[in-house]
Amino acid sequence: MQRDIASFGRGLYTRLLPPPPEPELTPLQQQLMGCRTFKNEEIPFVDETASLKVLDTYTSQQRQTAERFTAAVAACSNFTCLQRANKLPRAPGQFRFPHFFILGFPKCATTSLYCHLIQHPQVQYPRHKEPHTLNMQCSAPKMECSPEVQREYVTETLNMGEAAASMFTRAAFDGSTHYAAEGHYMAERLKATFPWAKVVISMRDPISQALAMHLHNLSHNRTDVCWEESGKRIYPCIAQDLEDAARARYGPRVAKWMQHFSADQLMLVQYESVISKGPSMAEDLQELKGFLGFELHLPSDSLPLTNWKHNRGGPDALGRYWNMTRSEYEHLVDLARRNAQEVIKLMETNGRAEKQQRANWLRNWEDVWKMNLEDNCEAGPDGNCKIVVS
Repeated sequence: MQRDIASFGRGLYTRLLPPPPEPELTPLQQQLMGCRTFKNEEIPFVDETASLKVLDTYTSQQRQTAERFTAAVAACSNFTCLQRANKLPRAPGQFRFPHFFILGFPKCATTSLYCHLIQHPQVQYPRHKEPHTLNMQCSAPKMECSPEVQREYVTETLNMGEAAASMFTRAAFDGSTHYAAEGHYMAERLKATFPWAKVVISMRDPISQALAMHLHNLSHNRTDVCWEESGKRIYPCIAQDLEDAARARYGPRVAKWMQHFSADQLMLVQYESVISKGPSMAEDLQELKGFLGFELHLPSDSLPLTNWKHNRGGPDALGRYWNMTRSEYEHLVDLARRNAQEVIKLMETNGRAEKQQRANWLRNWEDVWKMNLEDNCEAGPDGNCKIVVS
């Protein structure tokens, strides 16, 4: 009986104890939490020491080269210093700092690409996914940044300390998705500031991109004037976007990036191809990692599809589909096709893709438009459409 009472007491005492504290997450783990497709998934494990294995292969001369490069770059807290330091010789496996930029466009799988790349052992995650420092804290059009902004961007945002700890065997980057839209001034200035950098621009069916951006703004309580003035009809707003070269038109802005960045520094990615479930996902990811100089098959050959706001909620939740008439959607397709043809012409003129690759881009977008017209639209010009995004 006494043993029973003692056992009961120990059980009661155990239940009254506070639960053990949750293990503290590292900054990388905190970012990876938001990268899970489903929130009950395990936080992906990233071996942040894997890139250091290349150091064991160095000759004494290569080791000295690596140490000199590391010391020079790590001492920098401004852009001018980085320009000088990045001219120094590097040892195999070392990257200039910063190594690349994911420029956007927004709502074009940039978050999924970001989440894939920060799991790669050769990539140094930034402190903030989308700092937008260079277009929000640095004055246009010269992209002039105060010494304090430069210091914070170089040492904190780009995570200089951890990149230097790896002797720059991990590649630092900036994932600000609105840089692409500022190509009219930023392309020239980014090239002048970081002339070695590689840049990645992702594009999506222009209608889907505009619809997804509209949903994003609504979900953040940023209501477009057009949305209110049109009685919450989406067609006038998307038509306005697709007509405006400064908003949803890719061609005029991509042209500036092509003008200032050569083919070995600029890569164009198509959303519909890179998110597909077929072999093109793996092929596109390997091409991207090859372009950036990373091991092709790490962390995997598949993309973690994140941030799909249009898939949340019930079947009639805002963003699952968008109502408009068939003739309205056909007009949007005409505008989007012009947008697509601008991009294809740029690729052709600047030698950015083989003929078959250019044909695939146009076909992927045409397939989206055809699917909506055939599967989601009633017959006749005034037939109702429930348009879904790619």
